[in-house]
Amino acid sequence: MTKAQSVKRGIHSLALLSALVLAGCSSTDPNLNLPSPAKTAGSPEQEIKQAYKTSAQNGPEVLISAADNNGSYNNMRRALARSTLPGKNSIQLSEWVNFFPYDYPQPQGRIPFAANGEIAITPWNPNTRLLRVAIKAGDAQTSTERRAVNLVVLVGGEGADLSLIKTSLTHLVNQLTPQDTLTLMSASGDKGVLLEPTTGDKKDKMLSAISSLSSGKTIQDSSRLTEAYTLAKDHYIADGINRVILVGNSTYNAGFSTVQDASDFFANHPASQISLTTLGFTASQFSPSSLAEVAYVGNGVHQYIDNIRDSDKVWDEQLSATQTPVAKEFSMKVEFNPTYIKAYRLLGYQTPSEENSNAANSGVVVTGQTMTALYEIIPAGSSEEWNAEQYGFIGTPSANSYLRQTKEIAMMHLRYKTPNAQSTPQRIELPVPESQMNNTLDNSSKDFRFAAAVAAFAQQLKDNGASTGAFTLDDTLKLANEGRGADKYDLRSEFIQLVGNAQNELPKSSPVKGQGK
Repeated sequence: MTKAQSVKRGIHSLALLSALVLAGCSSTDPNLNLPSPAKTAGSPEQEIKQAYKTSAQNGPEVLISAADNNGSYNNMRRALARSTLPGKNSIQLSEWVNFFPYDYPQPQGRIPFAANGEIAITPWNPNTRLLRVAIKAGDAQTSTERRAVNLVVLVGGEGADLSLIKTSLTHLVNQLTPQDTLTLMSASGDKGVLLEPTTGDKKDKMLSAISSLSSGKTIQDSSRLTEAYTLAKDHYIADGINRVILVGNSTYNAGFSTVQDASDFFANHPASQISLTTLGFTASQFSPSSLAEVAYVGNGVHQYIDNIRDSDKVWDEQLSATQTPVAKEFSMKVEFNPTYIKAYRLLGYQTPSEENSNAANSGVVVTGQTMTALYEIIPAGSSEEWNAEQYGFIGTPSANSYLRQTKEIAMMHLRYKTPNAQSTPQRIELPVPESQMNNTLDNSSKDFRFAAAVAAFAQQLKDNGASTGAFTLDDTLKLANEGRGADKYDLRSEFIQLVGNAQNELPKSSPVKGQGK
């Protein structure tokens, strides 16, 4: 190589790295170029994995899966970024609340979950109380230094936002170190592997492969996914993070024609060896996502991405958490004490459709995963009543509950199995003491207040204040600002801005509008 060629190559590499750094430091509003909000003609309940089963005797039993969607929140953001309100049928309160990271304590000892309950006077109704149930699965990443990662990214470019995908992958490359390995594959074209397994110090090579991604027609079988798992296993990093990541539009199905095909495939690729993540870059309609279903069947993690801020958060999670299964068939039920509680309602979780009622309880929980559930409760002796349809399922504590003899408001019952094939059900019980019953909102945690603000906003937009009374968006903004706290990815600040956007779009006659700007 001549000196001139060497200098030219050095300048080329420097230009690529400069573009990489600029992409990571851009101050452009990430919501400026969001796509149109998704259509809402479909049945949103069919895609919800944050669900509950219920009976008149037992009340709601909340189910959880690592493949929970964040599509409903993204759809709301896309609508408000375009100065429109989201469709009421697209609003899923549980997804909105669980979109945000919270500072929940790590579990102690051998129990894979930490759980705690926090209660305070309900912001929108001083006659009721709001109970937040917070659950966190232990994170196996205990070292202060990040583990080495071995990532195989398979991109289905057909119908996807390739520009955002390329920008997102560029941000990923910016975080890789020489200890890491990246493989890039395409689900279209004659050549599947665009980048052979490459260490993180060869960023110019990685960026060149990213730029070659195209939107050709995807192949209609799972051979590329098989190859992705083979490459991940061939370059397996002991005590590292080894992961296959599927990237594409929400309709990308990785070559599986049926759910059974996917089940058969993942039976031979256990997530304990190579974990799975699926990333849907925007969704064209609010209907069941093929990528989310692949993640669900493959015991993986699924998320939507429609701006670069979400991308940063997701890649940080992919590089810092092992996301390996710690439990399966997880469910949580809260039993209330009739001595203290007259009635209760679970906010936002959906009743699974009849055909999915069994599958809804088969999801796997991974390391680091959190879940937040909110209950509004009427204290015993109160004259408060819930009669209207917008309140959803209303539960009443069993008169024969053993809690009647205790000083507990409620008992959280967690049920799960370990990931082992033949494991038996495990149970954990955690109490909510009576001493918290009259806790004021001012004495609640910032996480509690912010989650309450998100829940209030979802209800305000969905039923125009029917379930939140005189609580306006002015009140929601105040509550969200009080709960902003640490905001690593500016997601809470963005939420506050979105509430303001909604306030501008609501008609003056809306009972939830408030004073506005």
